[in-house]
Amino acid sequence: MKFQLPQFIETEIKIVGPFTLRQFLWVAAGAVFLFLDFSALSGFIAIVIAIPIIAIFGALAFVKVDDLPLISYLANMLSFIFGPKKYFYKNDQQPTTYLPTGQAGDRQQIQLKK
Repeated sequence: MKFQLPQFIETEIKIVGPFTLRQFLWVAAGAVFLFLDFSALSGFIAIVIAIPIIAIFGALAFVKVDDLPLISYLANMLSFIFGPKKYFYKNDQQPTTYLPTGQAGDRQQIQLKK
């Protein structure tokens, strides 16, 4: 019995037009902030505040760094910056033993010195 395997499991499905669901939600959140900006403020101040809002939400929706979405990259960066930096080495391994490959009847274990 043959089973059909999905081929493109790494690509996100386009849900709303040319946008994936994640991109659409970031663009929609940016549109909500722009609506609040222009309804609370007017004129030049609203435009000055709108430019960073468009840049931030546009970057969160469309920019990928090392094939990671920008929000995941920023979360990884913050966890690295604020996470613990001390690593302790624990040597829990036993010394490696090897069997000689000479004669088949001779099965002595030898221990290599490090």
